[in-house]
Amino acid sequence: MNNEILDLLAKLVAFDTHTTEAPQAQFLATLTQKWGATTFIDEILPGRVNFRALFRGASSSQTRVLEAHGDTVDGTVDARYDSTNGRYYGRGACDTKGALTAMLLAVRQAQTMGRLPYDVIVASTCREESGGEGARALAKVLPEGAAVIVGEPTIMRIVRAHKGAYRTRITSHGQAAHSSTPQLGSNAIYAMRQILAALEDDILPTLADYHNPLLGYPTMSVGNIRGGQLVNVVPDHCVIEVDWRLIPGQTGAAVKEMLQRWFPDALIEPFEEYPPFSIDASHQLVTSLAQACVSVGHAAPEVIGVPWAANSGLMQDEAGIPSVIFGPGDIAQAHTKDEWIELDQIARAIPVYQAWLLQ
Repeated sequence: MNNEILDLLAKLVAFDTHTTEAPQAQFLATLTQKWGATTFIDEILPGRVNFRALFRGASSSQTRVLEAHGDTVDGTVDARYDSTNGRYYGRGACDTKGALTAMLLAVRQAQTMGRLPYDVIVASTCREESGGEGARALAKVLPEGAAVIVGEPTIMRIVRAHKGAYRTRITSHGQAAHSSTPQLGSNAIYAMRQILAALEDDILPTLADYHNPLLGYPTMSVGNIRGGQLVNVVPDHCVIEVDWRLIPGQTGAAVKEMLQRWFPDALIEPFEEYPPFSIDASHQLVTSLAQACVSVGHAAPEVIGVPWAANSGLMQDEAGIPSVIFGPGDIAQAHTKDEWIELDQIARAIPVYQAWLLQ
């Protein structure tokens, strides 16, 4: 099995999917059509595509969905397998082409047991790393009653909650003037200093009013700042970008309204939003996946919440789609300069996905 895992993973990692998923989607279509799937490649944005493979089961009363995003962050990692430690290195190996490999091979293994009991969709979405449009588009086309496992590197733990990510750009304005006569202008950087002070001293402490038992408190981080044009010109603008990590019950719209109330003279521009996500611990999707883990000889999985955002929140927000997050690999290796995943982790995930599909 490890040779089959290595072969498929290497083929997927070989596709550079930072700016387009199209060639990889075509490869997936050709592969899964040989396995009897009806395939769909949906262009969501120019060059950015979602892939779906539909495997008809004995009953269409349920649809079980295995989803792993097809895009990656930017950056090159030398693709290679190290047999001394069982690791495969490459951009996207951990996040999330390892999970996609396991999902595809799980369906293939399940088919050897006879006809699938229910319809199964394997999906690979676009732009998870840079906007989330792929997950929102997928949610709109999934059939009613669909249940989704979102593949992310969770070290085989079940994630039933994640924080959201809400990103805002705040611009302060001033009046340009020659630096020799600054009294004739208005310094936008000085104005931003007041905004930064309010964010840190007044707004940040209010986040302690919100708490989630799995996720803890929401957070805020000012990630960058830029302003002015030349050292001898009083700056007429200054811009910061702020990352908010929200918990279930909070919304980006509420954050924007709060910022507009605090800073009426500033321009508030949201530019990216991944809603927070949670599903009850007693939900059938959580319990059935835990049962699948145990049924193949694994220990009962830990059920956790995570501080990072994923496609689950987008699908829940868009169409109320229930999901959990589960997959091989460790998020600590995602986006790194030497990203890797252990093949044994993928091998352990395959029978879990397979068992869940066959329940």
